[in-house]
Amino acid sequence: MRLLGGLGLTAALVAAIIYTFPSPKPPPEARISKEKAEIVTTPKPAAFAPKRKQVERTAMEFIRTAVSRRDIGKSWDLVAPSMKRGYTKSDWASGRDLPVPRYVAKLAITRLSYSYQNEVDLKVALFARKDQRRPAVFDVTLDRYRQGGQSRWLVSSFLPTPGDGGGIGRGPNRSNIFAAQAPVTPQSARFWLLIPVGILGLLVLLLAALGVRGWHASRVYRAYARGD
Repeated sequence: MRLLGGLGLTAALVAAIIYTFPSPKPPPEARISKEKAEIVTTPKPAAFAPKRKQVERTAMEFIRTAVSRRDIGKSWDLVAPSMKRGYTKSDWASGRDLPVPRYVAKLAITRLSYSYQNEVDLKVALFARKDQRRPAVFDVTLDRYRQGGQSRWLVSSFLPTPGDGGGIGRGPNRSNIFAAQAPVTPQSARFWLLIPVGILGLLVLLLAALGVRGWHASRVYRAYARGD
């Protein structure tokens, strides 16, 4: 009886605590929404070769006009609506406060970053004369738009790459434009030359061992045949 009385008293205390300190209600923003969730899909890579000619032509013409500030007005038809926002055609042609870094380029070399169905990004290495500016690397993004029943690739973004410009170095040679594979040093070249030499040496030792073994076997056989 004492045990049952203790259990009843404990249950009464727990109920009193729950009644006195109810659990907090969730805030309104934490309630489950009945609206349809927005699904974000990642674009799938698409082949670059079929659109490469048009994409690179647009990018190079954009660099020649808007970036190098030559015939700036002609670049108006090369940029996407997102870049034109807040500008009129005459404002753009004036070249003042353009959302495009200025770089008077003499040479441009491109490398593909990614290619989707309606978006392409290129890394562009720009070179000026040696007495002007150091080489620089930019990211140029182009989007595909439908105009007059045809699709056109327009520049939607042109920004300098962060850091040291993707490993661009002292001049316009293809070995130091982008941060690709490190060049082979003389030490590493000598290391790779040692591999075939070592294989050849092992082959010679193997043939020599087989020859000695065969000679020894024939000698034992001849001694056996003579009855030694």
